[in-house]
Amino acid sequence: MNSRWQASKIGLVNFWYYDEQEFPFVKGRMLLRGSNGSGKSVTMQSVVPLLLDGNMSPERLDPFGSRDRKMSSYLLEEDGEREERTGYLYLEFKRQDSETYLTIGMGIRARKGKPLDKWYFSLSDGRRIGKDFFLYRETDEKVPLTKRELQNRLSSGGAVFDRQADYMEYVNRQIFGFETVDEYREMIDLLIQLRTPKLSKDFKPSVINEILSDSLQPLSDDDLRPMSEAIENIDSISMNLKAKQEAKQAADKIALALDRYNRCILYEKAQSLEKESAQLSQTKEQIASNTKKKKECEERAVSLQDELVQMDAMRESMEKERESLNKSDAVALKDRELSLSKELTEHQALFNKKKSSLAAKEDQYIDLQNRKKLEEDQSYEKETQIKDLLEEMQSDADEMAFEEHTFMQDELLSDLENDYSFDLHKQQFETVKTKIRKGVQLLRNMQGLEREKDELLKKREQNASESDKVERKQNELGAMLVQLENEWKEALYAWNGKNEELILEKTLLQEFSSFADHYEEDQDFSVIKQKLGDVWILAKERISSETAQTKREIEQIIQETKEIQSELLLWENEKEPEPDRPEEVLKNREALAKRNIPYQEFYKLLEFDPSVSDEVCSHLEESLLKMGILDALVVDEAYRDIVLSMDEGGCDRYLFTTQKRAEHSLLDLLSFASDDDIFMNQRLVSILGSISWEELNENAQAAINSNGVYKLGPIVGTITKTYTAQYIGVKARERNRCQKIEECKAMLADLEIQRVLLEEKKKVLEERKNQLAAEYQAFPKDADMREAFKMLELGKRELERLQAEALRIEEQRKKLAEKLGEKKKEALVLAQSLYLDCNLDVFERAEEAAFSYTAEFEKLVSVHELYRNSVHSLQLLEEDLTAREVDLDELRFDVDRENRNLAKISQELDSIRKQLELTDYNQIKERLDQCLSWLNEYSKKMQACVTEKTQKQGEAKRLEEQIQNDEMYARELEQKVSWLTDCFEAERDLGYILFAKQEEKLDSAQIVSLLSGAGRQNRDTLVKNLNQVLFENKAYLSDYDVDQTTLFEKMDESSPQLSIHASRADLTAKFKGVQIPFVKLPKYLEEEIEEQSTLLKDEDKSLFQDILANTMGRKIRAKINSSNAWVEKMNALMNAMNTSSGLKLSLRWKSKTAEKEEQLDTNELVGLLKRDAHLLNPEDFEKLSKHFRSKVEQARRNANDSAGVSFYQVMKDTLDYRKWFEFQLFSQKNNERRKELTNSVFGTFSGGEKAMSMYVPLFSAVVAKYQGGRADAPRLISLDEAFAGVDSRNIRDMFRLMSEFEFDFIINSQVLWGDSDTLDALAIYQLIRPENAKFVSVMPYLWNGHVKKLLENEEEVELEGAELTETRK
Repeated sequence: MNSRWQASKIGLVNFWYYDEQEFPFVKGRMLLRGSNGSGKSVTMQSVVPLLLDGNMSPERLDPFGSRDRKMSSYLLEEDGEREERTGYLYLEFKRQDSETYLTIGMGIRARKGKPLDKWYFSLSDGRRIGKDFFLYRETDEKVPLTKRELQNRLSSGGAVFDRQADYMEYVNRQIFGFETVDEYREMIDLLIQLRTPKLSKDFKPSVINEILSDSLQPLSDDDLRPMSEAIENIDSISMNLKAKQEAKQAADKIALALDRYNRCILYEKAQSLEKESAQLSQTKEQIASNTKKKKECEERAVSLQDELVQMDAMRESMEKERESLNKSDAVALKDRELSLSKELTEHQALFNKKKSSLAAKEDQYIDLQNRKKLEEDQSYEKETQIKDLLEEMQSDADEMAFEEHTFMQDELLSDLENDYSFDLHKQQFETVKTKIRKGVQLLRNMQGLEREKDELLKKREQNASESDKVERKQNELGAMLVQLENEWKEALYAWNGKNEELILEKTLLQEFSSFADHYEEDQDFSVIKQKLGDVWILAKERISSETAQTKREIEQIIQETKEIQSELLLWENEKEPEPDRPEEVLKNREALAKRNIPYQEFYKLLEFDPSVSDEVCSHLEESLLKMGILDALVVDEAYRDIVLSMDEGGCDRYLFTTQKRAEHSLLDLLSFASDDDIFMNQRLVSILGSISWEELNENAQAAINSNGVYKLGPIVGTITKTYTAQYIGVKARERNRCQKIEECKAMLADLEIQRVLLEEKKKVLEERKNQLAAEYQAFPKDADMREAFKMLELGKRELERLQAEALRIEEQRKKLAEKLGEKKKEALVLAQSLYLDCNLDVFERAEEAAFSYTAEFEKLVSVHELYRNSVHSLQLLEEDLTAREVDLDELRFDVDRENRNLAKISQELDSIRKQLELTDYNQIKERLDQCLSWLNEYSKKMQACVTEKTQKQGEAKRLEEQIQNDEMYARELEQKVSWLTDCFEAERDLGYILFAKQEEKLDSAQIVSLLSGAGRQNRDTLVKNLNQVLFENKAYLSDYDVDQTTLFEKMDESSPQLSIHASRADLTAKFKGVQIPFVKLPKYLEEEIEEQSTLLKDEDKSLFQDILANTMGRKIRAKINSSNAWVEKMNALMNAMNTSSGLKLSLRWKSKTAEKEEQLDTNELVGLLKRDAHLLNPEDFEKLSKHFRSKVEQARRNANDSAGVSFYQVMKDTLDYRKWFEFQLFSQKNNERRKELTNSVFGTFSGGEKAMSMYVPLFSAVVAKYQGGRADAPRLISLDEAFAGVDSRNIRDMFRLMSEFEFDFIINSQVLWGDSDTLDALAIYQLIRPENAKFVSVMPYLWNGHVKKLLENEEEVELEGAELTETRK
């Protein structure tokens, strides 16, 4: 969390009568004092409010609100010589707990006769004006920077703004952090009211009460977000539910029409299957019956053939017998009798036939008469039907305003029996019907467009709501990013301030600070890390280098210690001192030892003579050492050649015996160390004798003197004379050994001390290295800023998307409006041409009338044709009756004639029979009759038998052909039944028609029985009706992609010749991306509607119980409690104040009464809200829900009534708890009762009392306003002629109040010094401008809570103020 920003200093450069002037604050406080005209008000108003929002309106520059002061007058005098002047104003802020600085300001350029130029700037990289950044360039004089020069000098460490709105938004975002610029503007307006130096006539308690109410913290958008989201969810769900309900209604209508169609199709296919199946069964039965009949016919034909053979034989016998009997006379009479009998029979038959024909004709005549009467009845019925149809059509024609119907009706009725051409009337009607249909289509399209328009308006409102939501979120994210940037900068300076190793230079700090100020997503934090890493690596390398050097030194010391310890061990183990020997010498002596060549070091064979002084001993041994003789080897002459020819890599010095002898030699100074080896001593005598002592003449090959000069051949050398003898002589070597031991110990002690120091140094370096790494790792990360910026960019893109969508929606709306307008014009023209109102209901009724009229018209044409046919039939019947009367007369004549013939023949037959009675014919007759009878019957029987035989044979053949035809027909029927079965089962298995208590699949007979009513409906009519319903309702189902398809088309390819088709129309829809049969859509929609309804109820319950009565209730309760606590605190402060008049002030936050019955009084509402939600019973929850539900409904009505005001804004206003209360200000004087401070009572107060009454509530209002910003925002106020008219005791309390409110303030006064004990620090500046001089002198003072001190300059104020602040933390 950032520490609070605090006003640090203000500055004026080349402004008014200031050349360059700074006014540092002390603990954010400043008092400007001076006489009228000294410039204290000018100085103050140049900061508050000018630099807070950049608004240079004249009324804001004058504390009294006058418009007389203009910014240009502070730069150019009306009668001045200057033509142009550029000035700067700035205000510096500093974090209380870190060295983080931020400066805001503005540049102003005034030119005579031209508009004022102005620009705004910020400095955010840690540089400070007057320290390391200057607003002028140094030439011969200080010249203020131009705007471009300022931009170049700021570079990336700040920003320049051209627009006042951008500057204001920046100041709010970087410093104050109000959620919106409007809230920030309200705060500044309140500061302007507070600045007012005198109490104006409008300044009264009632106004203060309004300010106090407004100063309470309202519910923020974050507080209201759950409610707004819930309302948006409810609106969204409601809209979705409404759309789905409309879709469900439309789907139901379509489904009903589709169901009728489906039932018809299923019935048709089931009925066709039943019909063909019945035909197949009948045909099979016919085949079986015909097969049986055929067999019977064939058997009968065989039997008849046998009968023919027998009859032929009998015929021959009978013919012979007849010839014999015919020779009698009685036979002739008998033949005549038979002839007459036959003739009588024929005439009787003809008579009967004629008589039957007559009876039949008479029946037909009667029938024709009956038919004529029936036809007359039918003709009358058709005529009546025509008139009824015309009357019904007249009603439809009236609905359509179709006047041509009346003309057609009159013409038709005037000549009803004759032919009438309906073509012209039909053409006229079709034109009207087409127009009506077009009108209906137009108006339905318009209705659809209206729905689209409504949808677009809903989308626009939803888009606006989402945009507002995103904008609010963007403001929050913007404020959060600024806060994170400021936190990062403060963390950066704090990090650098506490670092011990990784300390950044000021320029690099400024660069890093600038990185935060201009943070963007594409900014590479690795660049910062790299630059930091470079510094870290350099510091690390320095420490590492030093650490490595220390380690090397430690290792060297350890190595030296080991070596000295080894050496000490050798010395302590009785090692004798040996001269230093090169590796080559050591190698050579190892080789000699391997070859067993005896040798002895020269110094080991000798002892100094006791008479020789130590100095001489030392000089002599050093000389021998320098000459190479001291450690030379004494070898027997026998080995001379061997040792002088040793292998490569080794070398040494050898001493051999010589014949030369010196007069004074080393034999005078040295003696043998041992007398045991005579031969070695001889060799030593020779060697020592050859080395001269004290005689360095030319003849001496080797000589040494006591001064340390030696000669070896041509070489003459000197010694150091600092050497101490240590090798020659056992004692010398022992002494040397002990000395070496002590030296080794001393060296080891010294090395240990060095090692310990170096280890400590190494440890310190490691700690520094770790500290450096920790400081490097502790460098503030940019993860939070990056995440915030990413979220800001995502929000920006979302906002751009919503704005683009809003433009698209608006463009669509405009196009839709244009299209709608065109459609309206077209529909209006069409309606006028039809003499109909331009209304969809009117046109739909006209369309229904047109459909009805069409059917009635077609029926009229048909009935008229039937009527004319009936008239024609009557005419034909009349003609037929006339003809039948003629036929009847002829038949009656024929019957009478035949009757006379019968009488004549009967008389002659009676006479013949009487003659036969007188002959013996009876005996002959009996046999002859038998013969004749048989023969007479023979031809008939034979013919009958032949005929029957032929008939049976023909019948058998016909039956055979019939059987073959029936079998072929049966095969065709079987194909049809099979195909129809497939069609039926496919249709049934669609499952579109459901039957009650259906447990298994129904067969076609059951379905025909169940759907018998569907058979009376016409398929084409149903299809037409389905298309019409689909057309009318499809727009409501646009989200479901309703499409018309055809099923079973492939089955028609294999269809036998049938009038029915397998293919049928069907509808599909898409539900949640899956294509489904349309018949399932209503059910799915019903489930969704139920789900959405439940969700809506849950959301509604959540809104009114959980959110409003619980979540929102808690927040409102917290606000009310906070406000009550604030009022109590204010009352405590005011009660503790002791004014000179004894005036006591207090506040009361009074609750208001309910506006409606269903709403709660504030007291009851607050009482419920103050209780824990878990302790509320259902009745209490119901009361709260009912209350808030009423508020929401009222808000909706208000939003609908208020054009341009969103429901959210009205709801926010409705739930503004501040409007549930009102402030009452009370006053009480000594010995007086407490009473409300009304405007009239206020008028009786003294000036000081009025000021007290005003300042106390106004200070409270300012605090409340500042609480709406970020917690790190400064609480900056200004007062002109502060506390004028208030006595010192009350002023003391005013300062105490300002201190307790933690105000940063800049105030001015003619008389105040501000040296009050209730202030612990204050910067005071005495402004002196004698006799309206064109300069202002400034005398700085510092009040430290105890003493007021005059200081040399403003820099001392800043320094001592900083020390004072630091000591009192």
